[in-house]
Amino acid sequence: LFNQPQWSDVFCVFAVYFFTGCLGMSVTYHRLLTHKSFRTHVFFEYVGTILATVGLTGSSLSWTAAHRLHHKKADQSGDPHSPMKLGYAQAQFFCMFSKINIYTSPVISKSFHRWMHRQYFTINLLWGILLYVSGGLDWVLIFWLVPAAVLWNAGSFINTICHTPFLGYRRYSTPDLSVNNPVLGLFMWGEGWHNNHHRFQTRAKFGERWWEIDISFLVIWLIS
Repeated sequence: LFNQPQWSDVFCVFAVYFFTGCLGMSVTYHRLLTHKSFRTHVFFEYVGTILATVGLTGSSLSWTAAHRLHHKKADQSGDPHSPMKLGYAQAQFFCMFSKINIYTSPVISKSFHRWMHRQYFTINLLWGILLYVSGGLDWVLIFWLVPAAVLWNAGSFINTICHTPFLGYRRYSTPDLSVNNPVLGLFMWGEGWHNNHHRFQTRAKFGERWWEIDISFLVIWLIS
């Protein structure tokens, strides 16, 4: 990977990013667990949670806690995501380290999610070891760390760019600073239609116009 990257490496990184970012964080953590936007078999919930976990996005408990608090206090004091309140560096890189709070209650009731939260670092350590044993450092980078870095930053861009008024457009006059950003709409599987989402928080489909492509919703449509 260091000496001569191949297109196959890029494809594998993108494929892992799809599984961890789209199926894991967007579909499972965000739209299923946080907002209860759709129903599906518990198998998909658990698989999506595992994918998001090895994507290094945080546990399902901490992620839902942070995001529900974000919607409760969007762009106000106490918002764990707002770049206007915390600064861009904090919102971009450190907002995932959130404490569990009362907003996790619908998720914390399941023993599976409690166990995944307790074993979060152990699971990722074992995943890294398994990849290293299977394919060396190249596999660790291609199938774990590089797509995780892409996902970490792409997810954080939703918190920063999509809450910066001059970096997108607003279809709805919401009490926060959320905007829709077309680039992130595509790159983050539909998450970039953020103003639409803040207006209709429990709706599974974020894109509203034909050109507001929402890949995560297509996945939801297929599995539900």
